[in-house]
Amino acid sequence: MRVMQKSRAKAGGDDAPPAIALPPPAVALYSASVDFGAVKALNQIDLRIEDGEFITILGPSGCGKSTLLRLISDLVPPSAGAMSIFGDSTEAARLARQFAFVFQSAALLPWRTAVQNVRLPLEMGKKMAKKQGRALPVSAQSPEELLEFVGLKGRENAWPHELSGGMQQRVAIARALICKPKLLLMDEPFGALDEMTRDHLNLQLLDIWKKTGVTIVFVTHSIPEAVLLAQKVVMMKSQPGAIKKIIPIDLPAKRKLEMRDTAKFNKYAAQLRKLLGAH
Repeated sequence: MRVMQKSRAKAGGDDAPPAIALPPPAVALYSASVDFGAVKALNQIDLRIEDGEFITILGPSGCGKSTLLRLISDLVPPSAGAMSIFGDSTEAARLARQFAFVFQSAALLPWRTAVQNVRLPLEMGKKMAKKQGRALPVSAQSPEELLEFVGLKGRENAWPHELSGGMQQRVAIARALICKPKLLLMDEPFGALDEMTRDHLNLQLLDIWKKTGVTIVFVTHSIPEAVLLAQKVVMMKSQPGAIKKIIPIDLPAKRKLEMRDTAKFNKYAAQLRKLLGAH
């Protein structure tokens, strides 16, 4: 944990005030690499994401964006380097349900209704928590309330095949939130949706982020989406996968679709497009 340096002692006194302990970052990677045999998927990744930030990850196909999320989520081990999630190991964070994952496919179980799909992590987690002798972190909201939270009130008992692609992704987001994660990892969750649905879900996701305070790391191939959502855009490069540049996005906190027509928004988009084309 990083600790601030002690301030200078007051005049006439020998004792300095106690140091102030800063909270650990949501995600910290230190020279982290991932090798798949002879292929180096990620090379020397240094990344710090603060608690409550919304970060988007952008880069060419094959640069390791999804691998980076899987590294953070303890799905693939680092070949070198170190990392932490809220000051803990990735394994400890996973076991404590500190984070949740939303994939490009909603991956709903077709034999379960929307509310039953949202409830699934609770059913699985209770058995695991009991076995490990720990409490399961549960949202103050019920599965029904979470479905209402993502705009699906009245669709609780719908089967997945009765829901549009956008509705299925909202069920997946509600399912991810049921165990009250502090970190939400999202791997192109809206990539397969039409533009209108994607725009709507982008705004809804921003609303969820503000209301819950969850840290979000969001992978996308869309430059406008990356700029609209993020406080910072992490641009990656390939061969091997590495961070090329981190771009802070200085736009108003209240994001609107109309921002995409502004000169400032287009300046960021042009900067990212240039970086993307120069990989």
